[in-house]
Amino acid sequence: MNARLIKETRALLPIFACMLPLIVVPQLVWPMAGFGFFAFAVACVLMAGSSFGTEFQHRTISLLLSQPIPRSVIWRDKMLVLGAGMVTCLVALVGCLVASASGNDHAEWLVLVLVPLCAFCGTPFWTLVLRQGIAGMVAAVGAPCGMLATYAIMTEHLGDEKPAEAVAAIVVLLLIYCALVCWLGYAKFGRLEAVDIPTTELRLPAGLEAILVAPLAKVSSRFRGPFATLLKKEFRLQQTGFLLAGVFILVAVTGFCIAKRYPEVATGVVGGDIFLYALILPLVLGAISVAEERGWGISEWHLTLPPSSLKQWSAKMLATLSTSLVLGFLLPVAVFVVAEPLFNPPGARTLSPPAFEIPSWVLGQMLVTSVAVYAASFSRNTLHAILAALFTLIAGGGVLLLAAYWVNHIARAPILWMAQPGLDVWPFLLTLSGALALALCFFQGFAWSNFPRCGLTALRLVVQFAVLLLSVGVLAWVLISALTPPNLGLE
Repeated sequence: MNARLIKETRALLPIFACMLPLIVVPQLVWPMAGFGFFAFAVACVLMAGSSFGTEFQHRTISLLLSQPIPRSVIWRDKMLVLGAGMVTCLVALVGCLVASASGNDHAEWLVLVLVPLCAFCGTPFWTLVLRQGIAGMVAAVGAPCGMLATYAIMTEHLGDEKPAEAVAAIVVLLLIYCALVCWLGYAKFGRLEAVDIPTTELRLPAGLEAILVAPLAKVSSRFRGPFATLLKKEFRLQQTGFLLAGVFILVAVTGFCIAKRYPEVATGVVGGDIFLYALILPLVLGAISVAEERGWGISEWHLTLPPSSLKQWSAKMLATLSTSLVLGFLLPVAVFVVAEPLFNPPGARTLSPPAFEIPSWVLGQMLVTSVAVYAASFSRNTLHAILAALFTLIAGGGVLLLAAYWVNHIARAPILWMAQPGLDVWPFLLTLSGALALALCFFQGFAWSNFPRCGLTALRLVVQFAVLLLSVGVLAWVLISALTPPNLGLE
């Protein structure tokens, strides 16, 4: 294998090694949930975005373009390694489907072809256009989804269409899109000019930044002092969260506008918008808070500033957690409250959670953000931090399932007994809130212990990860034991 292929393989290897178990294990253990399909789609988008996104993030794009090698050869090597990674993940998922005797639906096999094809063709193009890895991934997901939503609106407006004809039209539309963006991406790379300036993985466009930041700069100029300066720096670092919030609101408003005329399409648009936004935002905000400065190589320099590392960490967490709480929890709740009357008939049962469950939801939001912060404390860039956070969350979910199985198997009692009428829910909610708060403290404590250290050994990270999973398992055991009614023990 030549040096170029080895270099491209090393760039995608962390994502491949992390996502492959997330595709295989859930699909074998719980095939009906369809989590393997979701993990496969995420893996395709992450690998495709990293192929060119890491060059911009590490500012090696100028070195790549200045090599005495034709651009076509460089493009071929990158796409060859990317295609090999996607095909390997696809083969693993197909093997799981065959082993579990699932996947008989033709739509599933169609998804297995179209998803990697759209990611393979579209993500490099959007990454080269935006010159940012994560932004390219978001655009690569949003473009086909927007096309499908537009097609659904046009189909519903023009009249009924047979399912077979609709599927054929969608396939043709996506194939045309893939061919177009693949050709445009190759052409864009062929005439790409070298850029070697510091850049973030996610940032506002220059014009939009000037419009939005200027008024805030005038207001923030009144607040001075070391801690206020740190806060302003951290909030500026989190400006990407406000950009994602603006896109979220724009898509939600679009769904509201078409709700009366195209209710089914609007429900899919708003529901998918809330789901993706609530999933992505806390991971992005938590990862950016620490990993972005590590990627710039200035995190060690910040530790030499007069404010102590504790003050810097306090300012960082105050900005990160407050932004995540406002944009990642309060904003989706507000959109959900506005959307529910539009999509539910009058007098229908509300889907909003009761008020006494709000503290648990808030703690859960802060816990997900803290997991991303912990992952960023040992990652060198935002993408790897998001990937590590996702892996940690899924590993924690696996520990929860093991604890639930163990308790239920020992006690031989239904775990969801709280759904029975007439039972007091306050003990469970207090226990849940306490477990979430303790888990939050564990992740924050380990993230803080990693923050002032320039280098972290693999042994230290393995011990931390093991302790965190053990703590989650113990907390889950206590929580699920509280769900088991005392009068339904072993007989």
